[in-house]
Amino acid sequence: MSVNPPALTIALGSVGIPQVDVIDGLVHLGATKEVSSWELRLQNWNAKYSPNGTYPLNAGQDGYICIGRGANVPQLITTRTESIKYQSNTTENYVIVAGRCWGEKLFRQTVTKDYSGYRGEAIAKDLLDYYSGLSHVRGSTELVEDTDTTFTDLKVQDTQVWDMLQKIAFESDKNGAIGYDFRTAPDGKFEFFPRSTKTSSVSLTDKIEAYEYWKEIIAIRNKITIYGAADKSSPLDKAETVESLSPASGAWTLYAGISMTLDATKTYGEAAASIKLVSGSNYYGGLYLTFNTPQNLNTYPKLYLALLRDTHIRADGFSVELFDTSYRAAGQVLSNVNDNDPSAFALDVGGAFAANWHPQAGFDWTQVSIVRIDGWLVDTLTSGTFWVMQLFFGGARYSSMQQNTASQAAYGLREFVDTDEELWSDTECLLRARAILANMKDPSEYITLRSTVIDYGNTPLFAADMIPVTLPNENVNGNFRILSAEYHVKAKTDDLEITLELGREKSLLADYVYALRSKVDHINRYKVARL
Repeated sequence: MSVNPPALTIALGSVGIPQVDVIDGLVHLGATKEVSSWELRLQNWNAKYSPNGTYPLNAGQDGYICIGRGANVPQLITTRTESIKYQSNTTENYVIVAGRCWGEKLFRQTVTKDYSGYRGEAIAKDLLDYYSGLSHVRGSTELVEDTDTTFTDLKVQDTQVWDMLQKIAFESDKNGAIGYDFRTAPDGKFEFFPRSTKTSSVSLTDKIEAYEYWKEIIAIRNKITIYGAADKSSPLDKAETVESLSPASGAWTLYAGISMTLDATKTYGEAAASIKLVSGSNYYGGLYLTFNTPQNLNTYPKLYLALLRDTHIRADGFSVELFDTSYRAAGQVLSNVNDNDPSAFALDVGGAFAANWHPQAGFDWTQVSIVRIDGWLVDTLTSGTFWVMQLFFGGARYSSMQQNTASQAAYGLREFVDTDEELWSDTECLLRARAILANMKDPSEYITLRSTVIDYGNTPLFAADMIPVTLPNENVNGNFRILSAEYHVKAKTDDLEITLELGREKSLLADYVYALRSKVDHINRYKVARL
């Protein structure tokens, strides 16, 4: 196939580089995971480009490289010179000049800021405007496209701009698909857009001269465990145990005293009532809650209590005692309980904190069925009153495990475990696990192809573009994402060799897609993110 030979237009700083001086020219275009880079090997006769030469080249200079064929020589990259190396022998003199695109500005500064409540595109624009200096407007067109994601808790300290942009790109979604790409365009403008939404107009039909196609199972994960926020409680309704003497999870029993009633005038948090105990003339008042189902306190490592007393109960006179199903006990004395405002306690429980409780031998932290609370009187002749305003076990993480047995049979068991503090129910964890499983259970496909006969006119191939590829011998026919595009001009053979690294992967769908809810119910996907 006949094509025009390569044509180049190059400027480094104020120095124009004639094509006859170029021995080798290489431009590597990347996106999202890497910035674009370049390298030129030039003739340096008579020290032309040396420090004391006619046209000295200097590190730190801006420039551009245009590569094409015939009359079509589009710009591929806006350059920053970062390295200059001179090579000489008795008969030859060369200079190798290299650097990156203007995307290198994303590596210069760090950020300390609270981005909580910002949408993904707003964070990207702020990083560009105040921490990199890269323009994201071409003419009147905004190049940072909108996302459907709001980050509700994102505070960063001394974090590199590049790392921040990658996080925003990887976690933002649009129309139910997670993932954005970004790149520095040939004119030095920054582009940020939903992954797989830009398509190259170049046809590869009959243009592929050599290729490698392969599948990888390295990234396959077919058993997904997702943990959410450590806020799961037993019972799930945190107010349930103090809104009834016989809640769904168990029953209250008066242990010492003359009455135990519900009191809707003394409440705490979201509870509509509390459990009121009147001791009568006694040494103390006591009551206990028996759970219908034994509680595993190694799974729920916190006991949350809220108590209130009148002045006839001692401030330091409260204790809490746990009983397992064999009636073995573990207890501790509580610190000061108020007589005006409720006192809240978050007590560590479980085997890891046994020393706090002085349990009887053989006490089973996985089979706790009773919680008893005692309040001792100031004067045994004067009745006292106290209120239990909150009681539940908590601190467990919401979770879900999803697996694909067909993938496990084909590729072996491959596990993935992740914790996301934004997930606030087992259902949300299940939806996340399903989304990740669908994305990771199958092999990834890759192609490396080379060609010296591609003529792209004025529309070069860019990283992050989609391009259709057909490989009849391997029965491959579909759209692949350009991971990188490399343009290599070789003066010796007068060739322009283009190498494309391509990948095909399933879109990671946003969790709410798996809930089968209408998109209008999810205008924003709220994210909690930490760096």
